[in-house]
Amino acid sequence: MDAGNYVDRSASGGCSNKCQFMVVSYRDLRYDVLNIGKQEAWMGYETLVQIRDTIKGTEFVSANLIDLNSKRPLFKPYVIKDYGKFRVGVLGLLNEADFPKGNLLLDSVNLSVIPSLDAAKKYIPLLARKTDAIVVMTELGSQQADSLATLYPDIDLILSTGSIRGGEVPYAVKKTHVAGTGSSGYSGHYAMLEFNPSWPDSVAFSSFKDELTDAYDEPGMWADRLAAFNASPARPAAATKAEQKKPAMTAQPAPASSAKPIEAKKSN
Repeated sequence: MDAGNYVDRSASGGCSNKCQFMVVSYRDLRYDVLNIGKQEAWMGYETLVQIRDTIKGTEFVSANLIDLNSKRPLFKPYVIKDYGKFRVGVLGLLNEADFPKGNLLLDSVNLSVIPSLDAAKKYIPLLARKTDAIVVMTELGSQQADSLATLYPDIDLILSTGSIRGGEVPYAVKKTHVAGTGSSGYSGHYAMLEFNPSWPDSVAFSSFKDELTDAYDEPGMWADRLAAFNASPARPAAATKAEQKKPAMTAQPAPASSAKPIEAKKSN
C-alpha cells in the first residue's frame, strides 16, 4: 500500500513523466491499494479519471474526494482485501485543511473535498462489520489522527503522510496504531498486521525499519527500468500566455534531465 503523494504534476498540469513511471511501477509491483494524496488530487479531474480508468490491476481509494458531476467519490472510498481467513478494509482520506476555499490547485469546478470525519462516519462502521482489520491511509496530522482513533476504536492502523508526532515511530491511541511514512519512502518502514481469532483483540501489530537509499542498485528488470527513466529527457514546460506572444527564436539544445535517481518505493 501507499498512503499518497507518490506522484508530482507536470509543468502543464496532469501526470508528469515521474508520475507515469511511479503509477505503472506500482501496478507491476502488484501493490494492493494506492491512496490519493493532495499531490495526486492537484493533477486535475481529467488526469485522475484517466488514471482511474486506464491503470488496470491497481485499486485507488479516496473516501472524501467528491466528483461534483456525480456527487459521489471519484475513486472507491475503500477496498476490502481478502487474505484467506483475514479480511482487511483499507479506507483513504484526504486532509480537508490542505484544500482551503479558493485554492487554485484543486479543480473546484469538478472536485471537492468533504470533511474527513464525515466520510469516516459513513464508511468505518460499515468496514467494522465486514472485515477483521481496518487500515486508514491519510494525510491527517497527529491531532486529527488521534481524534479519529478515539472516535473509531475499530481502526487498527492509521498510516499518514501528514505531520505525525511520533514521526516514523509508531505510537498507539488505545488499540489503534498510528505511523508516519517519513520522507520520500526512504525510511523503509515495514508494518505488519497478524490475525488470530483466538486472541483477545484478534489483531497483532509489529513493525521494523530498514533504511533505504535514493538509488536502486539491485541488478535486473527494475534497475534497467530506472536507468531508462533517468536517461529520458525531461518533459518541456508549457509556455505561459506571455511567452506565447513573444516572437519565435532560434531553438536551443534541450538541457539534460536533472532528475535525481529514484527507487521502486517500498511503502509502509
